[in-house]
Amino acid sequence: MSDSAQGFIVLGAARTKVQRSLGSRRLAAFLATGPGKALRLWPQVEGEAAEEAANALSRELPGSRVLVFSTGEDSLKIGVHVDGACQTREEVALRMRTAKQLAQAHAALQRVSTAIDFKGHRPTLLRDGDSRPGFLALAGVKEDDIASLSFARLAEARQHPGAPDAARFQGFLFVDEQGKAHPFFPSHPGQES
Repeated sequence: MSDSAQGFIVLGAARTKVQRSLGSRRLAAFLATGPGKALRLWPQVEGEAAEEAANALSRELPGSRVLVFSTGEDSLKIGVHVDGACQTREEVALRMRTAKQLAQAHAALQRVSTAIDFKGHRPTLLRDGDSRPGFLALAGVKEDDIASLSFARLAEARQHPGAPDAARFQGFLFVDEQGKAHPFFPSHPGQES
């Protein structure tokens, strides 16, 4: 897994407003909706630029929460952005093998759930278990595999509509730099759109 597996989960904002915000920043992205109210977003930014984009998105979408996740070799980084500022930034081990890692992850889970104003029973993290499902569940996301996706990986998948795993991307959209949504797989030349 590379360090570039990164995405956003946007809570409390309509898809059209998110698209408009991306268009105003001339930022292309892949977007997937539901189930639930969480928008999954993979913008064409990384690192510090991703933090700035998350701050701008949360500032332009009042009442929204933008959770930024990044999966590296051994760790999961989570940041929660509200009203144009990062409320918390956490880094936890992908697999918690020691009691200390588990305690640190539980404390981070508490801070992230407070920042996104999570209401409900917090997920349980297990020793020698994967930390991603618990953190993503706070944002209403059940599919752990989204944490391994990135803009670059999705752009590559978009070029191969006949690939064996292509069906899993049918519900995704590509949002261009003007904020206009397109089907994940582009139309073939000669077809009417």
